Amino acid sequence: MSLSAETEADNIRLDLEQRSFYIFSILATQINRAVARTYVKKYGRPENAWKILAVLNKFKALSASELNQHTTLEMDKITRLVDVLVERGFVLREQDQKDRRKTIISLSAEGKKATRHLEASIATMEREFLIVLSADERESLYDLLTKLHLRAGQIFGDQR
Repeated sequence: MSLSAETEADNIRLDLEQRSFYIFSILATQINRAVARTYVKKYGRPENAWKILAVLNKFKALSASELNQHTTLEMDKITRLVDVLVERGFVLREQDQKDRRKTIISLSAEGKKATRHLEASIATMEREFLIVLSADERESLYDLLTKLHLRAGQIFGDQR
């Protein structure tokens, strides 16, 4: 059976503009750029610093390697971003009391304030983005995204 016949049989669209990987990539880039613009407009560069703030807001205190597990950022970028965020007073870096070799990163009071502003902006963008879907469609989307995220972990693993 040819690739074309297989694709037609399982209803998988592989034409570039309809390919899920391509569409997800474009959407992710557009969303990341929109959030980064919001962050940079208020706080300046680096534009990916918002990712560190958002993750720390969720998980409170993490090591650099744990930040890596929750972002798409490489370790060297995380280190540089954390350095900048420490200089700006947005995050604190402290030695782990249980494992003295490990450094724990957390939001400072100023970082929490910046994150509240950032999270409000992201929530507004998310609502504006998803408003074209009905409540049922949004629930279906969330279910589908969860299913695809789990599948991606099964077949691609962590390929950073």
